[in-house]
Amino acid sequence: MKFAPKLLAVALCAGLASQAFAATELKHWPEPAAKALDAMIAANANKGNYAVFDMDNTSYRFDLEESLLPYMENKGLITRETLDPSLKLIPFKDTAEHKESLFSYYYRLCEIDDMVCYPWVAQVFSGFTLQELKGYVDELMALKKPIPATYYDGDTVKQLNVEPPRVFTGQTELYNKLMENGIEVYVMTAASEELVRMVAADPKYGYNVKPQNVIGVTTLLKDRKTGELTTARKQITAGKYDAKSNMGLELTSYLWTPATWMAGKQAAILTYIDQWKNRCWWAATPRPATATCCFTAWM
Repeated sequence: MKFAPKLLAVALCAGLASQAFAATELKHWPEPAAKALDAMIAANANKGNYAVFDMDNTSYRFDLEESLLPYMENKGLITRETLDPSLKLIPFKDTAEHKESLFSYYYRLCEIDDMVCYPWVAQVFSGFTLQELKGYVDELMALKKPIPATYYDGDTVKQLNVEPPRVFTGQTELYNKLMENGIEVYVMTAASEELVRMVAADPKYGYNVKPQNVIGVTTLLKDRKTGELTTARKQITAGKYDAKSNMGLELTSYLWTPATWMAGKQAAILTYIDQWKNRCWWAATPRPATATCCFTAWM
């Protein structure tokens, strides 16, 4: 009977191993789509290929920055008084009865041009450490109700409920299945790289993207003690990136390039992923921010 514990241990290890290497199934996809995806993945597996995904309204439902802004504003964490002065681009539209919100201000910047509001809504979170922002992002992701906000429709103040991001389970399945088959997964977002990394690279949300594979709008990070400036992109290029060590750094409003919206998405792929090898997959919402990229294509 002395061999029984050894047999039990072997059986347990075998069971754990089978769970660890169990292939992800695309259970939340329509069967025809799942079959097509399985075939495409099989054809491109373990060949050094990579896949690039957008995040907002693609890998999860709704928009991270557009919900985090009113969430933090309603909590009094971001105000026009604490806003970086360089981000006060136009006068606030106040009346005797109404003080314009930063969310409304963002909308009016978008009315000028997306090239104005896209960087602004990443820069507006400056002044917080990544650790502080991570806490607010997790609170937002846990919300079960929309966030009230106001905006201007002409000169009329309108009420709006902004939904927080909702994880698309089908997308988490696809991400993991691609990676299990040797296809590297990257996120290319027009939102703040650091904020999106807090979702895409946190295992509890299921995407399991490598932190260094999240690419987005980047602003300088500052060490509050030494004043030293850096970015994740700079660290990754130098081979000195440690996501956990960066959590105490403060997000500043100063932009890094390339900007990852519109044509900048392709520029960022060439800069940070591969100058020569075409991606095997690109997925993004068909809107102006990604109009210069293909919607979904295998190269």
